[in-house]
Amino acid sequence: MNNYKLIILDFDGTLCATHEAILYCVKRTYKTLNMTVPAHDFIDETIRAGLGMEKTLLALSPELTEQQIQPILDQYEKIYLSEGEQKSAPYSKAGEVLAKLHAAGYKLAVVSNKAVAAVNTALERFQLKQYITAVVGDTKTLRKKPDPMAYTDFIQPKFKEIDPKQILMIGDTPADLLFAQNIGADSCWAEYGYGDAKTCRALNPTYTIKHLTDILAILL
Repeated sequence: MNNYKLIILDFDGTLCATHEAILYCVKRTYKTLNMTVPAHDFIDETIRAGLGMEKTLLALSPELTEQQIQPILDQYEKIYLSEGEQKSAPYSKAGEVLAKLHAAGYKLAVVSNKAVAAVNTALERFQLKQYITAVVGDTKTLRKKPDPMAYTDFIQPKFKEIDPKQILMIGDTPADLLFAQNIGADSCWAEYGYGDAKTCRALNPTYTIKHLTDILAILL
């Protein structure tokens, strides 16, 4: 029997398949702003690092400053909410998995480097929000995973009675696994997601799952 009380899940590549939506929206953003679109493979590789869109755009356009990136980021977020959202979908049986964990007494939270409005919209549309106690996403001031700020400023105050050793972080990228290390929690690598396999394995996650449903065998 495990000792976990709080399960933190990443969003992109863990709960929902969003990679193609993100790829599409990045390209559309550059085209809309009449900018040269980076190579497909470069965009793909950069997204897989799970750094959040601001750092992703800075990596794709290193000649630009953070200040210059802001209007590009704003345009991306508009396009994602209007077009990209429809191109994403929850992984198979995501609702069933969350329902079973919720029924078993686990507290569930989502911590994402995606804009919090986009995460909440998707969770509502996919009928997953009902199982989630807390959602933390990019608010412009939040330092992104693997920085522990999402935990120290949002999750920890909301779940004061839960020790980090009673937390399992589930995610698909190095940012998620390092976030778990930084807050003192166990980690579960979602191998089916978008993170680089070699890098993620080298971080020695506590568990590895090939499908989202595999988490039930660990927790129930």
